[in-house]
Amino acid sequence: MPLRAVIFDVDGVLVQSMEKHAEAYQKAFAPLGVPIAPDEVYANEGRRSREVIESLAAERGLGLSREQLDEMNRLKQATFASFGPLPLYPGVRELIDRIHEAGLRVAIVTGTSRVNVESHLKAILPRIDVAVTADDVTHTKPHPEPYLAALAKLGIPATQAIVVENARLGIRSAKAAGLPVIAVVTTQARPMLAEADVTVDRLADVWTVLGGWLQ
Repeated sequence: MPLRAVIFDVDGVLVQSMEKHAEAYQKAFAPLGVPIAPDEVYANEGRRSREVIESLAAERGLGLSREQLDEMNRLKQATFASFGPLPLYPGVRELIDRIHEAGLRVAIVTGTSRVNVESHLKAILPRIDVAVTADDVTHTKPHPEPYLAALAKLGIPATQAIVVENARLGIRSAKAAGLPVIAVVTTQARPMLAEADVTVDRLADVWTVLGGWLQ
């Protein structure tokens, strides 16, 4: 069936934000004297921040209360918000323009909040046809719900869309929803992205891959 839409992840694909997310998690755990490596944050990309904090705490056997976890999440969110709007990756606007010129729709699926999306994607939001954020779903990545929700909003089957991701959990979410995936190497190394259908080194290379689906 013909391709009708391209669905993008946000953090680490459209917005250069994962490094700042890692910094915010580090600050949230700092009062406990617990170091957090950026790679640990990147491995959890696609989940809500509260889920990531709970997972990282459990891995260390911290035994924190719900109230402590909630307070850490508030600190993480406040820290990330303090960074203000973060830059788009080079070529984002041009790629979205080319996709629209080809007659395709553009969607985003992200584990971050709608507030963050509106802050960091403000410049291109008018070019986004469908958005699914953490506020719109019960289950975040790697569950298929986020991508299934995007397909429902687009009103198309998985055979008519393709996903652009940069993280293992996101790839698994999309594949579980029946979608093909182009992975971009940004914050996770190529071996982490092996479950994608195609892996490229730069966002600019995505259009070349899309050309194969459009033929």
